[in-house]
Amino acid sequence: MKPLWIVCEDGTEYLERFARFLGGEFRFALAQDAGALLAVAEGADGLILDLDFRLTPPHRLVDEQGVAHDVGPEEVRRRLAATQGILLLRLLRARGVSVRVLLCADLEAEQASYLVQSLGPLEIVPSHEGLARTAERMRPAS
Repeated sequence: MKPLWIVCEDGTEYLERFARFLGGEFRFALAQDAGALLAVAEGADGLILDLDFRLTPPHRLVDEQGVAHDVGPEEVRRRLAATQGILLLRLLRARGVSVRVLLCADLEAEQASYLVQSLGPLEIVPSHEGLARTAERMRPAS
């Protein structure tokens, strides 16, 4: 059976792209918020997380404590949406979910290094990376 990767994003662009070009080798499923992600993460071979969730309704965004609620002022919503992928990853790790994660984000080297060390197994996938390299990341280590 092909490995199952959960794509967690606020739209479907990653899911559609990965399924179209890598569907022969991997299976993909969508989770658009913390609740959906927590329900399926442990049964997956890996997760692909988007960083920015600006399309997600405010009440479905999790905060630094992993709680989803009405986030209040617009500036708080924007801040949570802009880092939602990291907040979701922190929530997973706090719940003991240790599945491999690819975080699609353009981060400074120092921040990327910190996240990889503190929230691994994790790899940061920059926006300029091609699908062939991402597929290499997704394959099990031999």
